[in-house]
Order: sequence, then structure tokens, then C-alpha cells
Amino acid sequence: MKRMKQSVFIGFGWILVAAGVILTPLPGPGGVPAIAAGAYILIRNSSSARRTYVRAKRRWPGAVGPIDRMMRRRKRMPTGR
Repeated sequence: MKRMKQSVFIGFGWILVAAGVILTPLPGPGGVPAIAAGAYILIRNSSSARRTYVRAKRRWPGAVGPIDRMMRRRKRMPTGR
């Protein structure tokens, strides 16, 4: 079941990346957020995409830094009980 869910997410990530590439020539920023969302989903669910991301992060740390900060998990705020 986990493998099937992971495959669905990978497929959806690729669809978002493809839609972003198609939308990029149109006016407005529509393609860039779609590509970023698709890449985020792929990096979270695909080991080969994660390896490629890590290689890019080592090679170009300044360019990949904002993406790295976006992908970090946020700390949960303690509840005031």
C-alpha cells in the first residue's frame, strides 16, 4: 500500500513539473510555482530525485539553499495548557 501511494505521488509530481513547463511561456508566473511544487513532491517521494537534489546541493549550495530552507520541517509551537 505504501509503495502504491508513493508511486501515485511520484506520478503527480511529474504531472506538475510537465504542466509547469507547458505553462512557463504564458504570461504570468504560473509555470514556476507548478515546477517547484512538482519538484518538492518528487524530492520527498523519489530516492533518485533526492540523490540528484543532494548532488546539486553540494555543487551549487547558494542556488539550492532557498529550496533547502523551504523543505525543512517546521517546529511545532508548544500548546499553552
